[in-house]
Amino acid sequence: MTNMTPADLEIATKLNEVDSEFRELWDEHQILKESLRRLTEKRYLTPEEEVEMKRLKHLKLVGKDKIAMKIAAYKVSTPG
Repeated sequence: MTNMTPADLEIATKLNEVDSEFRELWDEHQILKESLRRLTEKRYLTPEEEVEMKRLKHLKLVGKDKIAMKIAAYKVSTPG
């Protein structure tokens, strides 16, 4: 994920190893990111593709928020 601090990326790596829900969120985020990349590479989008792009962006944002919440919860629950 872009825009993550090195500390948050380290936490994400730890959570990816021990938290299956986090791992699913992370994997889904990567899939959505790739799907959006493919759509943005197209010169023109059909109306259906434009709707799909909006849907994917929304899902990606929701997932990103959930990932951020899990990272924040980890920070609160882990001393140091």
